[in-house]
Amino acid sequence: MAEGEEVLNEILERVAKEQGYDDFRITSKQISTDGANYTSFLYQASITAPNKEELKLFVKVAAAGEKIREIAPFRMFETESFAYNKLLKAYKAIEEKHDVPKEHRLVTPKFYASSDEYLREALVFEDLSSSGYTMYDRFKSIDWEYTAKSVQNLAKLHALSIAWSIEDPEAFDSITTMSETGNMDSIMGYLNTVVSNAILVTREENKERLQKFMDRVIEQNTYISLYRPISRAVIAHGDYRPSNLMHRIKEDGTLEVISLDYQTLQRGNPILDLMYFLFNGSDKGFRDRHFNQTLNFYYEELCLALRRLNLDPEFIYPRKNYEDEVQKVLPVGLTTGMFCLLIVTVEVEDAPKVNKDIAITDFAINPSNLYKTRLNEIIDFFIEKGVL
Repeated sequence: MAEGEEVLNEILERVAKEQGYDDFRITSKQISTDGANYTSFLYQASITAPNKEELKLFVKVAAAGEKIREIAPFRMFETESFAYNKLLKAYKAIEEKHDVPKEHRLVTPKFYASSDEYLREALVFEDLSSSGYTMYDRFKSIDWEYTAKSVQNLAKLHALSIAWSIEDPEAFDSITTMSETGNMDSIMGYLNTVVSNAILVTREENKERLQKFMDRVIEQNTYISLYRPISRAVIAHGDYRPSNLMHRIKEDGTLEVISLDYQTLQRGNPILDLMYFLFNGSDKGFRDRHFNQTLNFYYEELCLALRRLNLDPEFIYPRKNYEDEVQKVLPVGLTTGMFCLLIVTVEVEDAPKVNKDIAITDFAINPSNLYKTRLNEIIDFFIEKGVL
């Protein structure tokens, strides 16, 4: 039996029984995200039974083994199970309590079941692709329409987090933070390798600038401190980029975006998610036209979302605080561009293979040509901003 299929069959049989499917039939196939996912085996599945509507499902089965878990800074599967079993349900309850109109509510995939058994974790959702949702091409720069809907979705997510922090502060404060890391020697070894490779593909006139900046980041542990909240904490997605979103065109012709993969939730700074989205999804042309527009749009949408929850934005998160924090957290765009963009832009044939033996060293891959282009554009951006 293929790796992960035993867990897959067990949880699908459970879903069939819980949904009242007698004499059920299960079919499934493993799918690939072509370099967009490394922690799970992914499957499309179907459950059918006489006189029942076919259940079209998407299943994630843990692929991360001991090697990657010993250094990973997040309890990935435990965190995602918490997101779907508790957090998103709490968010829906908050929306109902405040009578948020349906069109302004956070859209989430229908969730069926999870298994939290160590090394055999699994989660089952509706198959969004059967409803017309698709992934954004990770090799293409985001456009404004997609960005506006993605940032609007992010603002709803953050506003609900703020409301939850007020209604249940004890639970909010218990969320994992970036400081909870594992094997720091392995992590730092990986970071140093990535930095060295990034320096090699940096234009000659900027190599020294980048090296000095990264030396300070690593020596002073600045990378982790940038993730921490300043004046207003939220439950950040932690990996908010097009590879963790899906979108579709609705019947009225408007675009709808839905966020997925809540494995890296953390109590942190809201700017983190914005920087991840912008610097892992956009090119120079987009940022030249829309960078400031995106920042302004996010804050405006956050204010609207907070007001729908009967919260005063100027008291909760004044614009001045937001603008000050953008400047302080801005360097995350450079560090995520260096580290995460390496994986975002990897060619399919060069992507690390998903299996139980995958280790952090497998992610120190050779930079693609797109990575070289995007990284040098990002370096130019941060030179202009005075960060480098």
